[in-house]
Amino acid sequence: MSANLHFDDKELCRLIAKGDEIAFRTLFHRYNRILLPFIVKLVQSSREPEEVLQEVFMKIWMHRERLADVDNPKAYIVRIVSNEATNYLQKLARQNQLFLRAQQLAQQEPITPEQNFALKETAKLMRDAIGELTPACRQVYLLSREEQLSIPEIANRLDLSENTVKNQLIKALKDIRQYIRKNGLSTFLTFPFFI
Repeated sequence: MSANLHFDDKELCRLIAKGDEIAFRTLFHRYNRILLPFIVKLVQSSREPEEVLQEVFMKIWMHRERLADVDNPKAYIVRIVSNEATNYLQKLARQNQLFLRAQQLAQQEPITPEQNFALKETAKLMRDAIGELTPACRQVYLLSREEQLSIPEIANRLDLSENTVKNQLIKALKDIRQYIRKNGLSTFLTFPFFI
């Protein structure tokens, strides 16, 4: 790994294009501290930048063969960051619209039996997804979402490092999304009251 530390970004990209995991780790460590503040500024949140960063480097690895032709790796990575931040904000906007629509409909009368069933099933699916988390992930997730504690507050309460809390929260969110995709939340989203 120490040999890769001395390579410039273009050489690292050529190595990554060939599947060199050590070069990939070197590039990640070279850029992650630079990119995190940039991502925080783009998404206007300090709560989820690691998720965006993780997506950026996952895309870089998944499409690593393209790196062989990249002339300006920094610009290439920044463009991916911008795209992922935009995707994150669009996803957040859709979730907020869905939540607001569900709130509006919950205040309207009457709710149909189908809508009531879908709401109950959705709530059950979320509870099941949370129940499938490891105990550590579940505890961090619940403190974050139900008690609205920040990462430093959770770290202090659980006597953990902030990085450990961030990693547990990222894993919890990823596992919940996978569980919901696998177990059919998309079928509930087809009900008219979610549209």
